[in-house]
Amino acid sequence: MRRAVPALSAAPVAARRKVLPASVLAPVLAAILTVLVLAAPAEALITGVDVASYQHPGGKPIDWVKVRAAGHRYALVKATEATTYTNPYFTADWSGAAAAGLYRGAYHYARPALPYSTALDQARYFVSKAGSMTGPLDIGAVLDLEERGGLTKSQLATWTRTWLAEVERLTGRAPMIYTGYYFWKDALGNPTDIAASHRLWLASYPNDPDSTTFRPLVPAGWSTWTFWQYRSDGTVPGIPWRVDMNRFCCDEAALAALAGSGAGAGAPFGSFDGISSAGTTISVSGWAIDPDTTDPIDVHVYVDGVWATSASAGVARPDVDAALSGFFGPDHGFQISLRSTVGTHSVCVYAIDSRAGTNPLLGCRSVTVFSDDPFGNLEVALSVYGYNYLKGWALDPSTDASIEVTAYLYSFSLGTWQKVRLDASVDRPDVAAAHGRGAAHGFVFQDLRRGVGPQFACVVATNVGDGANAFVGCAMF
Repeated sequence: MRRAVPALSAAPVAARRKVLPASVLAPVLAAILTVLVLAAPAEALITGVDVASYQHPGGKPIDWVKVRAAGHRYALVKATEATTYTNPYFTADWSGAAAAGLYRGAYHYARPALPYSTALDQARYFVSKAGSMTGPLDIGAVLDLEERGGLTKSQLATWTRTWLAEVERLTGRAPMIYTGYYFWKDALGNPTDIAASHRLWLASYPNDPDSTTFRPLVPAGWSTWTFWQYRSDGTVPGIPWRVDMNRFCCDEAALAALAGSGAGAGAPFGSFDGISSAGTTISVSGWAIDPDTTDPIDVHVYVDGVWATSASAGVARPDVDAALSGFFGPDHGFQISLRSTVGTHSVCVYAIDSRAGTNPLLGCRSVTVFSDDPFGNLEVALSVYGYNYLKGWALDPSTDASIEVTAYLYSFSLGTWQKVRLDASVDRPDVAAAHGRGAAHGFVFQDLRRGVGPQFACVVATNVGDGANAFVGCAMF
């Protein structure tokens, strides 16, 4: 977006000197000083280049050592476009610039479209190729915004916010925005909220690239630019094609401060999907990804606030892979089993950063752990009309299948025991609702009463897994 700036005509030379009063001279001097400050020589600003595949005619490489020797201090390298294109020279230029001691940034050429999920897809694609850009010379990510994609101002602004937020979530750093004054105004409507939280890489070309007086128009919301792309046809030793030239707003210390610390800043993310218990075993599942790497990362499990176990999130999760457009690969799931005590517990899962970053909480869930022993309830024990009647339910936490119970009945008048085996397989929807182990767990016993007078009964559930047989209940009737 080249904008011609009218040349300043030379002021006529005064024929005679005239002494101005102090009241007039003071504001004039202040204005002159302001102009002198604003008109600092352009050559005093730190310069750098931005490159893409165009700077590699015939596949020729860039000699980044020569670029550095020519006095340039940074390179902004195109990484991706949309979700289908990766600059084939990105890896070589990215590593070559750093090896030569240049600060470096990576940019994504945006292809805005509806729905807004395309912004998420493009953001994730970009980070999957560029990484989290947290090396000691990395000045971060840039959204190259030059096309409307048929979107309205409001839609394009929302699309832009979505892309920026996702890249910041994945890398831990707010991206910069590459745009021009008129595009930002006409295509997005000057959304000042975006400008307030993102640095500006401004495209604006003076007629004379070497001008020391040209001042580019800065879009609304920004007070100034951080990087200024001031020409598109520069020649630089080591780059075999004409190249975009840029200036940095400030000094070397400010450029160094803009760069990363070398530590991974992209916080892991994921989901604690589910939890269940079987006997005294708790099972948890979910997924976790660290944008600093495509390798599986560790997750840590805490029970009631105490570390319990850790595991690698390396289980295949095709659903996660599909949801993230395949940018990080499928092997990021976890399925963890651990033993616990009987009772209700709070279980929390943390994703562990692959570098020295934060370990975010994926979530906490409550689970009730039952003993491995079978359990149940003797609900009814009656002796009526010459019959003994028992009713209740029993289940074993190791299985959803029906189990066997044994009823022991004692006749005080006869002084003898009666032993009866029963299948606890009567349909009990209430038990299924309460314990989630199916409904076929009820038992009913009816037999002629033996002897006269008081009776005593105990019911024992037969264990089928870990654990031991257990009393369901006893009653005198």
